[in-house]
Amino acid sequence: MALSRTDAHKLVHLDLKGAAPKVEYYHFLLPLLKRFGATGLLIEYEDMFPYSGELQELAQPYAYSKDKICAIQQLAAQNGLIVIPLIQTIGHFEFVLKHNKFHSLCEVPGFPSALCPSNPDSLTALSLMIDQVMALHPAIQHFHVGGDEVYHLGVCERCKEKMALENWTPQQLFFAHMRAVCLYIKEKYPHLTIIMWDDMLRFLEQPVLSESGLGTLVEPMIWHYLPSFLLPPDLWDRLSRVFPNIWVASAFKGATGACVYATNIMYHVDNNLAWLGVLERIKSKFENIRGIAVTGWQRYDHYAILCELLPQALPSLAICLAVIRTGTFNEDTHMSVSHDLKFNCQLPLNPFEGKEVACCEYPGSDIYTQTVEMLRLDTAYEDFLHSEGRLSWMNEYHMRRNFTNPMHMGALLGQALKLFDGLKHLKARFEESLRKVYYQDTVNEWCAVYLDPKIDKMAEIVELAQTQNHGMGIRKRPDMLT
Repeated sequence: MALSRTDAHKLVHLDLKGAAPKVEYYHFLLPLLKRFGATGLLIEYEDMFPYSGELQELAQPYAYSKDKICAIQQLAAQNGLIVIPLIQTIGHFEFVLKHNKFHSLCEVPGFPSALCPSNPDSLTALSLMIDQVMALHPAIQHFHVGGDEVYHLGVCERCKEKMALENWTPQQLFFAHMRAVCLYIKEKYPHLTIIMWDDMLRFLEQPVLSESGLGTLVEPMIWHYLPSFLLPPDLWDRLSRVFPNIWVASAFKGATGACVYATNIMYHVDNNLAWLGVLERIKSKFENIRGIAVTGWQRYDHYAILCELLPQALPSLAICLAVIRTGTFNEDTHMSVSHDLKFNCQLPLNPFEGKEVACCEYPGSDIYTQTVEMLRLDTAYEDFLHSEGRLSWMNEYHMRRNFTNPMHMGALLGQALKLFDGLKHLKARFEESLRKVYYQDTVNEWCAVYLDPKIDKMAEIVELAQTQNHGMGIRKRPDMLT
């Protein structure tokens, strides 16, 4: 089943809780997304939204200004893309709860992941957030309230008292909170269709799901990022009895490991193909399958490191959208996307294989090529660091005691210098490429996490190796040194 119907949306998820692009990059990005077949953006702003007043602490130093938020929407409209803001309303709430001002809203004191649904100040804070986002998005028709992966629920004393008073389970506490959020939105913005993630509903028995009170308030977005489906086989029957309309969500990046920085495209092609097969089987159960969001996670949560950068993953996004549009993946699709992104060959579907770095030309393509270079250098770095020669004759313990054999040190030092220079040169080029797309905080973090530790390690090894004095005198073993 291809999602080629004009009323079925193909949303591209922009996760801005890390590596948020400069607005200038959207001028290049959004026309590409339109050409790939996208019809909308699902924007998870987090701390990049310009919250103000009582919420001003939530906006990070590089947050978009109000004018930039409007500019992104204007660019989206010019390219025929709808915009759907995503604001987390209970789980994944670290960007709010990490601030001293909002510590009292934590479900578990000291754990900033989940909002306490029983604290009346929680809904007050959420209402302010929703209103500020809506004030800058007056033309939207959909609003995503998150609601996924609430790991702490019904554990604080306030929640326990409320559950005892109402005779509620933790699931019913969750339902009550989400109903309150949705009713606030429906009352103030009745034209909006509300979307929420499905996983907190996924394993509930039918009577519990039916009594949730959410059936008339939200449209669930069922997410699954694996090539082989592990969703409960009766999920669709249970959902269809409560929700006439649903969305689904696949992935094009950021779903194969919290510290993975290069995208295995074939993994995501298989995920999207699996989704199309599922949609074909379940389409008769629902009044509408509204569309698919192709997610691209930038961090696994607010405190995790950056994973795959957006420009590096654009080839994956292009192929995934082509698969969704046509319903298949074949040689023609592969060649067409390779041509569109100006690859000098068929774009590699798995960057972890092969040794060559393919050349290409699209906005941000230098980040793609440098990421693949980094993969190759990482392999060489790990091979050298753990090689028998380095561990045996270039061991730091021996080098600090000037107890090394010049017969081996010369060749090993040559390898170390080549790696050291390669890493430094890559960092300089990466910094230049990243600054074209990202703010300085992203440039600093990317280099500090993925490049600087290796450069520092190689600098230590090279410095020690270059201080070795290979005189002709008799050398003592380290265990003989005092």
